Amino acid sequence: MNVTSVAKSGFHVPSVVTKQLKMNTISDGRRRVRISSNFIDLMGFNAGERIEAVPSISGGFDIRPSVAGSTKVHQRMYKRARSNNPLESLIEFSSSSLINSTFPPATERFHVTMRHGEIKVRPIANRVFSIARRFKGHDPFRAMIGMTGGVDLHCLDRAGFKSDVVLEYRPQEARDVAAGRSLEEVHALNTLRNGKPRLLINEDIYQVSPERLKSLCDEGDPIALGHFSISCDDFSSAKSKSLRSQSVDNGTTQVDMIYPVLRVIETMNYPVVMIENVRAFANHDAGIILKSMLRRMGYETTEMTLCARDYGGIQNRTRYYLVASIFPGFEAPKPQQRNTSSIWPIVEKHLGDCRDVTEASSIKARANSKRASIGITRNSTFCPTILKSQDRLLKDGCYIEDNGRVYAPSEGLLRELMSIPEDFDASWMAREQCSETLGQSIDYKLHHAVVESVRQHIEVNLGQGPVLRHNHQAQLL
Repeated sequence: MNVTSVAKSGFHVPSVVTKQLKMNTISDGRRRVRISSNFIDLMGFNAGERIEAVPSISGGFDIRPSVAGSTKVHQRMYKRARSNNPLESLIEFSSSSLINSTFPPATERFHVTMRHGEIKVRPIANRVFSIARRFKGHDPFRAMIGMTGGVDLHCLDRAGFKSDVVLEYRPQEARDVAAGRSLEEVHALNTLRNGKPRLLINEDIYQVSPERLKSLCDEGDPIALGHFSISCDDFSSAKSKSLRSQSVDNGTTQVDMIYPVLRVIETMNYPVVMIENVRAFANHDAGIILKSMLRRMGYETTEMTLCARDYGGIQNRTRYYLVASIFPGFEAPKPQQRNTSSIWPIVEKHLGDCRDVTEASSIKARANSKRASIGITRNSTFCPTILKSQDRLLKDGCYIEDNGRVYAPSEGLLRELMSIPEDFDASWMAREQCSETLGQSIDYKLHHAVVESVRQHIEVNLGQGPVLRHNHQAQLL
């Protein structure tokens, strides 16, 4: 006896059942539409019944009962009385002429809608294929920069990108409220001082509508690179564990910024995404979720933890980079030989502009602090990592130690230690915000090395046509 015919009467029959399934590929490369499901029988397609596929003008085809149908419904037989698949049936179409005429060549998945006596099979657009196809005939080097102080924007433009869209909003901090000041526009203004974006979104990313953003961006050429500097405060060791916990309790944490970033990425469909953060981000739950979700979206991901000293920099700044691309084959920049000469000549020419902070209480306390960084001396071949809070004379800041005196680096020295070019202009800002902007930014030479690798990767895959290399098969778009 067929167990399914007995078990069927015990199940409620819904009006509609939907599924998403993968295309089945035979060893010779031909594709098949195979639907194996308990719901086939439940929706009125009986074992042995002949069926036909009728092409649909909207793509895909409809499956209907037909006495003259070319195939039939198959059903499994179970000898045991109990089974997890009591109604399992199989429908399969392998005609190349049918599938090639109703499914695009890059289709990997299809959607099934079952109603009683009818099954609709529709191709699901290959996200990777669709993203790449949009760039045919368009400039492949347009970028959107999210959460930027302006230095990374300047770096992208110098590497050959056009920073077309800027998403930048500086949230109010407690000290801003206490001082009665608003700095929401300060970094956005700096992008206009150092770049020429077509579109400036001065909105908190937590409040941005991805759909509205896409609508605005669609007024120009498509954006090839999504560049995001996710706030690093809640991942950095510079912020104590107690303060990180406190920020979660009072609602000021930005550890969840990956959520709005992922929403924007999913809506904008960038071919390439570049994320920069502190190295602890890599193993934090937020970082793991981010890269996992990007992979689910179809991106190939490359993670890098790089030190500026290995890429021409003289700052001991180590940063985590994640490059997510719809194309495989991204190659990380190759490291260079580190500087072994004293950096004192660089320091000395700025020393007259550096503040003497020897008598500051926080500086005196550095001697007994485990968090204090090693100061720059005449023999130093590199400088410690420069922080956003540099101007506030914290213990773990970057300082110069010479002849028993301690100096805080001037703006000009900070810029040179971070290899930021002279034509980057933050001189219009108040000193504190200028120091913050420089201190929280990227090491320019390190960032430029990564950006240059990203540009070469885009040029190979989108610069000629473009050509899509996905799943190890090249397909001309």
